[in-house]
Amino acid sequence: MAAAMKWVMPEPRWDTVAGTLLDAFFRAVRQELPDYDAPLTVFGSAAIQLCLDDEFASANVDLMVILETGRLRGIARGLFVENIGAPRPHYGLQICPPHWFRATPHYLQRAWTGDRNGLRIVVPHVRDILLAKLHRSRVDGQEGLVAKDRRAFVRVRELCDGHPDTHDVLEDFVLCEPEFRVPTDGSVNSFRLNAMDLFREVFGRDLDLEREVLAPARAADIPNGGGDEPQLPELLSELDPDRD
Repeated sequence: MAAAMKWVMPEPRWDTVAGTLLDAFFRAVRQELPDYDAPLTVFGSAAIQLCLDDEFASANVDLMVILETGRLRGIARGLFVENIGAPRPHYGLQICPPHWFRATPHYLQRAWTGDRNGLRIVVPHVRDILLAKLHRSRVDGQEGLVAKDRRAFVRVRELCDGHPDTHDVLEDFVLCEPEFRVPTDGSVNSFRLNAMDLFREVFGRDLDLEREVLAPARAADIPNGGGDEPQLPELLSELDPDRD
């Protein structure tokens, strides 16, 4: 059986395209908001580029913030605008609220955390980065995973000796069991559909949701709602290196 929690990621490389862009932003934040002390969390494909594949990228670098969202967006816009006043089309920085990054409840326990240009930075384990991609909303008529999300899973598995394997993913699915519930309002559960497609397209088999996720979650007594999200600012504050 795979030792899932021992799957260790390399530290972020800041000489990548995403790293260079982030460093410029971090310096600007330190200059314009010298007292800013909340953590900044890198997620999405940029985290894969920072830690595993310096050529893996998407159109934006996603950064999850919990304070001063508007001012940080203003700093980002000011940095990445050409002299003629038009936003650069090839690469951008997207400042996102906390609910845009939904991973396992314990993702901070295996994330990389450190100081960069005087700011506290969090780069979640790529295992949580991939899991969060399964929350992507489905569009009408969609069949299968979005191509770039499937590509992310395949590329990470190529670089990480087959991880995440089915053991890794199922372990995380059990912790996220509330995310699989069918909405009472009749809306589409995108996470559930994407998870089912992941197993068919990446692992080559169907996911037995009842046997492999729901029943183990009941046996483990996973709390209803599974919601650590309301405590996210408090959890992130514990990353303060000066905290007693």
